[in-house]
Amino acid sequence: MRATSLVAVAAAFAAVAAVAGCTSGSAGDPPPDTSAYTDGSRVPKVENERGIPELPLARYEFSDKDTERLTRAQARVAQRCMADFGFEDFPLDPAQPGSMNMATGSLVAVAMSTPFGELDLDEARRFGYGWDPKASGGGDGKDRAMTEAEYRVFYHADRTPGLTVRGREVPEAGCYGEASNGLTAGVEDRTRMWTYTSGRARALSKTALKDPAVSEALRTWATCVEDKGFKRYEDREAAFRDTAWHRGDDGNTRRTRRERDTAVADIECAREHNTVGVWWAGSARSQSADIQSHRAAYEAVRRDQDVVRANVRRVLGD
Repeated sequence: MRATSLVAVAAAFAAVAAVAGCTSGSAGDPPPDTSAYTDGSRVPKVENERGIPELPLARYEFSDKDTERLTRAQARVAQRCMADFGFEDFPLDPAQPGSMNMATGSLVAVAMSTPFGELDLDEARRFGYGWDPKASGGGDGKDRAMTEAEYRVFYHADRTPGLTVRGREVPEAGCYGEASNGLTAGVEDRTRMWTYTSGRARALSKTALKDPAVSEALRTWATCVEDKGFKRYEDREAAFRDTAWHRGDDGNTRRTRRERDTAVADIECAREHNTVGVWWAGSARSQSADIQSHRAAYEAVRRDQDVVRANVRRVLGD
């Protein structure tokens, strides 16, 4: 399960995610060979997170590696920009100024570890639909905090027209925004690149639930959970978000015995009936059909992403 803390700042790409949670499956397990059934024509056997094949829309999304490289490249460009304004020792990954530590609010969003529900039985036995409250994650990994002067230039936070520092005009969106603009230079449609695939994925996730095989699989799963003595849920998301778990401000649950037993039954039934495999196949079918219907738009997204990848390679020197 994942809890993401989103801090409101003047960001150019997206909010920075601080993840606390768990992963499923053995690190030594090889990823499944999905070449024969990425269109959903076959149903994979899924018992852990690593057993979930890549969905068709993944080709039109930035991968985790892409995102890491993009973040690193943006940090380098922004750091060079800050040096041009006299901040020679500006860190690559700065924290917010100390004066903002209490003033900046946080929004905690909680998500399942996979789009198809939780799969780590050991974690479910211990923490239900929550996580270990003692696991701090070792801090946010940030470098030193920005000074107020650095913050003003980094984000051009006050938006003062014609703001100059050391005889140079601060970019309209600050050094952070300027770095973002540089890495997306040459992109035909930035909004489409960032939002088209994710928007289609959200819509298609609802379509997949109407797939006859998926609907039947979820009914079978719900009956199985009910037969084990627990509440009947519409789907695994409903079980995860049951208000009976009383999530706190940090997104964590109370991890009661009832919650933990429900989470265990949830996963046991999903494994027994291969709920995730069937659900994945339905999702793959809906995504494959959508790509066929809107191939021009998806390929345009892909071309723009390749432009960004090329810009990142240029900055990182590879």
